[in-house]
Amino acid sequence: MLLQQIAKWCAAEVIVYVGCGERGNEMADVLAELSELADPRTGRRLAERTVIIANTSNMPMMAREASIYTGVTVAEYFRDMGYDAVVIADSTSRWAEALREFASRSGALPAEEGYPASLPSALAAFYERAGRVTTLGGRPASVTIIGAVSPPGGDTTEPVTAHTQRFVRGVWSLDRELAYARHYPAVAWAGSFSRDAEGLGQWYARHGDPEWGRRRARVTSVLAEADRLGDLAALVGTGSLPGHERVVLLAGRLLREGVLQQNALSANDAHCTAAKTAALIDAVLSVVDACEEAVRRGVIASEIEELDFAPLLRAADETPPDGADGVLARQEQMLDLVRGLR
Repeated sequence: MLLQQIAKWCAAEVIVYVGCGERGNEMADVLAELSELADPRTGRRLAERTVIIANTSNMPMMAREASIYTGVTVAEYFRDMGYDAVVIADSTSRWAEALREFASRSGALPAEEGYPASLPSALAAFYERAGRVTTLGGRPASVTIIGAVSPPGGDTTEPVTAHTQRFVRGVWSLDRELAYARHYPAVAWAGSFSRDAEGLGQWYARHGDPEWGRRRARVTSVLAEADRLGDLAALVGTGSLPGHERVVLLAGRLLREGVLQQNALSANDAHCTAAKTAALIDAVLSVVDACEEAVRRGVIASEIEELDFAPLLRAADETPPDGADGVLARQEQMLDLVRGLR
């Protein structure tokens, strides 16, 4: 579902999907689903601007290795024509397994967990083919690479995952516990990172949102503190925590359910503008600040926790994709409730 949403809503003009070592029935499902997905850019089928490199698990080992390079080469072909292309490789772990098998048969010296010593170089060479260029015709174009890594047993210290994290600019880490809790997309905020956050903050500052960096820093700080206090509350109970710490726990819940959770099947919530995202975060943080002020005034934390935050939590799903004004109205509604506590 996550890969489908990336393919559907990304700004790329050409999508190259590489099914590396996939089971045959899974590749058939991908073909069927892409042919049914509506393309929001053109209103036609998404498959019309998608190239699929199908490599099933029963194909020869060298076909698995070649599938990844074929996908990047196709993307570079469209890039040289002046298009923005995205490569979705699922998964690079199975590609690395093919490299390991080939190295074993050729007698190459094995390194960690039997992978060839050239694995880091192969991963670096693959990801460095992404980038933005100016074509000979003068048009800007780009290749973006999104590689799915599926570490055995979820071990993120294994070689493929560890070396991939060295070379890529950002990681979305999926969490099994979030998926079991029906928190979708199950992207773990603690295990994910971006090396371009500072540059993005500067870009947003130049394009009308100077608060982007501060907003992001506040959100990551609140989520980290809420996770820490959540572990503590599991031991001693939420009721034994002081009021301001219970507000932090509430803030973490509001951010998770009101901002980070997303319904891919909702016309309003499947995507939204950057302004609406900023409005959702500002609404939650403003309500949290009002709750902290209420605690300082002597309001009991349990009274705050009993408030109905549904208007705020449903804002993402009940306002249109560009509905920042609707989010602001719900923010004022919640602020009035919190300020009315005595």
